[in-house]
Amino acid sequence: MASIVMEGSILIIDHSLRATLVNCMGVWIGCCARLVWKYRICGHVMFARQLTPLSILFLTTPLALAGSGDFTVNLGRGAVTVHVPDVYQAGEPAPLIVLLHGYSGSGAWQEFYMGFRPYQEEYGFIYTYPDGLTDSSGYQYWNGTDACCDFDNSGVDDAAYLKDLVTAIQQQVDIDPRRIHFVGHSNGAFMAYRMACEHGDWVASVAGLAGATFKNRAMCTPSEPVHVLQIHGTSDSTIGYNGGWIYGVPYPGALESVLTWAAYDGCDPVPDNSSPNINLDASVPGKETVVSRYESLCWPTGAAELWKIQGGGHVPTLTTQFPTKVIKWLYRHPKPGVTATRYCSPAVSNSSGQAGWLDASGSDALQHNNFFLTASNLPTNQFGYFLGSLQADFVPNPGGSEGNLCVGGTVLRFTSMLGNSGAGGFIADKLKLNSLPGPPPNAIVTGDTWYFQAWFRDKATSNFTDGLSVLFR
Repeated sequence: MASIVMEGSILIIDHSLRATLVNCMGVWIGCCARLVWKYRICGHVMFARQLTPLSILFLTTPLALAGSGDFTVNLGRGAVTVHVPDVYQAGEPAPLIVLLHGYSGSGAWQEFYMGFRPYQEEYGFIYTYPDGLTDSSGYQYWNGTDACCDFDNSGVDDAAYLKDLVTAIQQQVDIDPRRIHFVGHSNGAFMAYRMACEHGDWVASVAGLAGATFKNRAMCTPSEPVHVLQIHGTSDSTIGYNGGWIYGVPYPGALESVLTWAAYDGCDPVPDNSSPNINLDASVPGKETVVSRYESLCWPTGAAELWKIQGGGHVPTLTTQFPTKVIKWLYRHPKPGVTATRYCSPAVSNSSGQAGWLDASGSDALQHNNFFLTASNLPTNQFGYFLGSLQADFVPNPGGSEGNLCVGGTVLRFTSMLGNSGAGGFIADKLKLNSLPGPPPNAIVTGDTWYFQAWFRDKATSNFTDGLSVLFR
């Protein structure tokens, strides 16, 4: 006889109940629908919608229509479909979103529940939802954290598999290396956290619904901070909002998971709760979800956020806002970095015998306000400053200069950051993107392409580096 015992926040599920409930998939869904409402535990499978005989019939055959650019990848664990939007253009790197299913679920069912695919054309992302391996009970799973859900103790390295999957996708389409994102539900959320722990050097952000990170912080040593979003219902009786145990192994609660990652990311542990509530769960009246952001003092590569679904269960009845809000959150949290196009290069050689060289670093995401310019290969012990404009140009030897001016229109001179090239022959500084020197514009805005160059003293006159164009996001 199957049994459920609740001991505080501890949920004990015997194997016979697990076998009964996870079969709420496919042809079994009709006979199990009542269990979803009674035990609220089929969240591992992913069904929160109120089921009718007609909807049950359709749920047994989810459709995944292929697009013209779609392809498959097989790394020895079965074919994985990669969906490519029609708006994708080769040579223009696109974001990648990888969706991870819950225990006993499948990628196709998870996509059916969360519904990201209809927004591919609008947002232009590459998308895939692979399946985990099958355990001895016949259920698909991911070896996420120590708590969930390698119940056979197989030790399979799913983190390595998913990394290899992303690499294989990158070999066929152009993926923006700063925008590789993982989204997971339940066991899939545990796995997404593991990806952040083990591959923080290339995972930009993870979003998990009803999962958790490692309880023991020593088991997660991210090489870089990673943006994390924890989404969790306070009435979740499967993966407790306040934490719990799975077969004797503890997992942290939603807030503890977020605070753990806020610490990894160097953030202030005091949240910003100024954002308005949002509506993610249609079964709960009003805007039930409270947003808490941990973004102050964070490293540029990381931030943490909690979406607390008040009254929500393990499988919330997701509103139509859910997929777009998650996609927008992922897009706001890329890896830092600057995509710059070099032009007007090489510059005219200066008295050092070299051509001045301009580099950009930090982030071209305006929310980070972390944009640096460095001019190198300059004559030593000379002063210089940076130029910026919304327009490129080419003016040879302006005012008797040795070099070429490659910015035009209204040219801003960042003279407040006057630098001396010193013995190393370089100048560098951080630009204040929200407070530019006059004349207007006074701030860089999202979608602007700016053109930069450095001016410096050279011999009896002056010279310039080459130029960089940067699209700010």
